[in-house]
Amino acid sequence: MSNQFVRKIGVDPGFGGVKVAEVWWQLAGPETSADVDVFDQKPAMITRHLPSVIGVGSTDAGGLGLAGVVRGRKGEKPDLVEFDGMAYLVGANVGEYARPIERMDFQRFSEGPELRALLYAGLYRLLDGGGHTCALAIGLPVELLQDAEKAQAIEKAMAGWLVGKHRFAVNGVEAWLGIKAIKAKIAQPVATWFDWGLGLDGQWALGDKAMRAPALVVDEGFNTLDVVAIEGGKISTRYSSGTTLGMRRAAEMTAGNVERRHGVELSLHEADALVQKVLAGGKAQVYVVGELTDVSAEVRQAVNALAADVIRFVEREVGKAKRFRVLITGGGALALADRLLAQWPHAVVMADPQLANARGLAKLAVRRGFLE
Repeated sequence: MSNQFVRKIGVDPGFGGVKVAEVWWQLAGPETSADVDVFDQKPAMITRHLPSVIGVGSTDAGGLGLAGVVRGRKGEKPDLVEFDGMAYLVGANVGEYARPIERMDFQRFSEGPELRALLYAGLYRLLDGGGHTCALAIGLPVELLQDAEKAQAIEKAMAGWLVGKHRFAVNGVEAWLGIKAIKAKIAQPVATWFDWGLGLDGQWALGDKAMRAPALVVDEGFNTLDVVAIEGGKISTRYSSGTTLGMRRAAEMTAGNVERRHGVELSLHEADALVQKVLAGGKAQVYVVGELTDVSAEVRQAVNALAADVIRFVEREVGKAKRFRVLITGGGALALADRLLAQWPHAVVMADPQLANARGLAKLAVRRGFLE
């Protein structure tokens, strides 16, 4: 392996996107020296994010074409990830080349090649290929970790296929990983609290009062809505809960609305793309019998219904949350930010919230002894 030290990486394997992050120090001495352990004092956070979309297919159209009459759109192609004799398309625009595999069950964390392909692609982008030795801090949904025995079992299952040597290729370029250790019993919203309070050296940076003050993290992901309360530096089981009220619900409602009103079937990820377009201020359009049709109203109806459900769930769990510092995070945070802030005006929306969990995991990973 080309690197002489262990790369400590935070991994948020979300249903909507795989996010990876690393606190990186520039080596003070020559990279070829095996005993260099002095680092520049200006660490930086490096992150990578790719959609959790995967399919079986090829980006090569072979001899099929339109003889130069129509110029095709230029867009980002998905990554081709190959390992153990299998090949998958991963990331952006998979739906243009293959039917996406829309696996949303929790078992995906402990079995199946889909998550492996996604992790390989994310780590390849973060590490820029080559050969590396790594240790991983992995965040998981609250619902998956609430039972101690199940949490232990899932971490053991993940270690079973992650720890060890990995050889794979991304877009035809070979890469190697040696994963020395993992820790996976980390609730994803807690990672956001670490991102809020830890410095890049992994040490608490906001003082003892902030550490002990009650905080509530509302994590709106693609598949799950997680709520975690931290009081006195400990997780409060009284106020912590998780449910499948993520942005996936808005995508499902959008797909149902479009099919009922226009007879057009959408995949989950196609519907989510329409949701994201409307939330960004654009129009959601689909082809209906060959004519481009505006379905923005159907999308807005779905998003408003989801926001109402999210607010009801959080209020049922923690009431008005007046005693908490509220941190709003996750890929759906920006989508619902206006509605959530109207309900909780004292809340803080994390900067770049879809990456907050991965950043917090990366900060936790560099704490002395955590991954050793």
